[in-house]
Amino acid sequence: MKKLAVLAVLLLVSGCGIQPTPVLQAGPAPTLRSPASDGRGTEPILYFVLADRVTPVVRPSAGVAGIESALALLMDGPSADEREGGYTTDLPRLSGAITSTPGPPTTITVPFPLRPITGAGINQLVCTAFAALAAQGGYTADGTVALAGPDVLLPYQTCQA
Repeated sequence: MKKLAVLAVLLLVSGCGIQPTPVLQAGPAPTLRSPASDGRGTEPILYFVLADRVTPVVRPSAGVAGIESALALLMDGPSADEREGGYTTDLPRLSGAITSTPGPPTTITVPFPLRPITGAGINQLVCTAFAALAAQGGYTADGTVALAGPDVLLPYQTCQA
């Protein structure tokens, strides 16, 4: 009987210990810095689809780091070499200007409807925007960007690559 009482006390005591903690804010989402080119600037990181996953591609010699410029390059689709490597895009060809407005959150406005764009396509836009912000030494305060099209303003987005 004494052993049973000791076992019960041990079980109760073992239940006490590390208490669960709430989710803590740790700052902005991690971003990647674009590798430096030949000293004239940074090479943009564009996100294309490879094997059904959104994947970063460094665009050599492009020398463009701004959000609008990087997104315009993205909208041009993969280069011939990138296509040969299996990269594709879930985005339409660009048919107007892309603009960005500093936030919070930074808002990217595109000239095409967003509703028909797949999740991978949305992620291509968001991840490329984050990479361009990082290349400029910036970040978003809350780790999100907003995407706006002529048809909808999407909820705040994070890069899911």
